[in-house]
Amino acid sequence: METESIILRINDYAESDKIVTFFSPHIGRATAIAKGAKRSKKRFVNKLEPFTHLRINCRPPKKGSLFFLSNADLENAFLTLRHHYQRYTTAAFISELVLLFTRDHDCEPRLFELLRWAYYSLDRGRSSSTTLAIFMIKLLQYTGYQPELSRCAKCKTIVYPKQRYYFLPESGLTCNSCRSGEDTTGYHFTIAIRTIRLLHTTQRMSISHLNRLHLPKSSSMEAVFALSRFCRNILQQDLHALEQVRTASNPFPMTA
Repeated sequence: METESIILRINDYAESDKIVTFFSPHIGRATAIAKGAKRSKKRFVNKLEPFTHLRINCRPPKKGSLFFLSNADLENAFLTLRHHYQRYTTAAFISELVLLFTRDHDCEPRLFELLRWAYYSLDRGRSSSTTLAIFMIKLLQYTGYQPELSRCAKCKTIVYPKQRYYFLPESGLTCNSCRSGEDTTGYHFTIAIRTIRLLHTTQRMSISHLNRLHLPKSSSMEAVFALSRFCRNILQQDLHALEQVRTASNPFPMTA
């Protein structure tokens, strides 16, 4: 079968092969073996690299879970993502999130379009923190973990400017009244009304309109900090690429 794909991860295998994990609008997340890829001078040369957008030919497995990758045509190399350290670390974090939030062969065409949009935006020089904040809130939406951003998750009161809000890892947006009296040790992190509204607007926008969004750096960084802790609580594990993003973007306030 022929399909578009974006490479999420590459591993060497044996003397000449590569194991390729990709995301496709038709297959979802899948892993394939590219026989002879390390020696290839035509079929795979300069194509099987992290973050590349390809059109591939692959054959479903007869047994096991590995597809067989027979050929690949380059659609977009997104070269700057591998040559610019901050863009690379952000792209790697995005790949990690897709790997963690998806399962093999679960198709979600919108997620493929979102992933392509994120890599294209980074490649064109858009702010890493803005791209990441937008990607994270849409990823949560498309994978069924969309946080409530129009009202307090506990009392359901509509967000209004005179209230103070927190974004707690275990419950999402919470007003100061509902937070009072709870054991929130280590979670004393307010989130600005402006950031809440920008994220809520992002939830309602289609991918084709995401380039219209302009997030101030303070709002995008605050959003990434809050959403990273929310994701870690959902996944119940650390996000390994997050520390690299924080280091590359210093000062990037994501040391929860």
